[in-house]
Amino acid sequence: MTSHEGVAAVEQAVATSSTSKAKLDTVAKRLVTKMWKLAETNDTAGLEKFINKAFQAQDADQPRWTKQQFIAVLGKEILSDFALSNLRATQAGDTIVVTYTATASQSVNGVELSGDPKPRMTVFVQSPKTKKYTVMSHSSFNVPTTQS
Repeated sequence: MTSHEGVAAVEQAVATSSTSKAKLDTVAKRLVTKMWKLAETNDTAGLEKFINKAFQAQDADQPRWTKQQFIAVLGKEILSDFALSNLRATQAGDTIVVTYTATASQSVNGVELSGDPKPRMTVFVQSPKTKKYTVMSHSSFNVPTTQS
């Protein structure tokens, strides 16, 4: 067994305990909140650091976005009054998958999105070197309030 496999086995065993589940949920909420706060403040430099180079995004009404396309859109987004709820996190090795509901006042590319609670999914991966998490992918199931 390699040391990486050993660490993954230990992480998997730890992830099954209730204490670790609470810790995972805390870490996941912190990561998701960080992404939303970076978007809310239009912090493109922060997003550049926090989003993984292999990132992909998929929205309900948009084609897939690369990291640079996503950052360009978020850098012009109008986002406020966001609330995250119903968070559920799972972990396998260095990957955390988070599903949750987001409610926000949000306009993307000049198009207002529904402020109703909508499901989202964000995936984070931990660097083996730095141990820091980055956003690997994000999906939004929110749609514009009006069709063009």
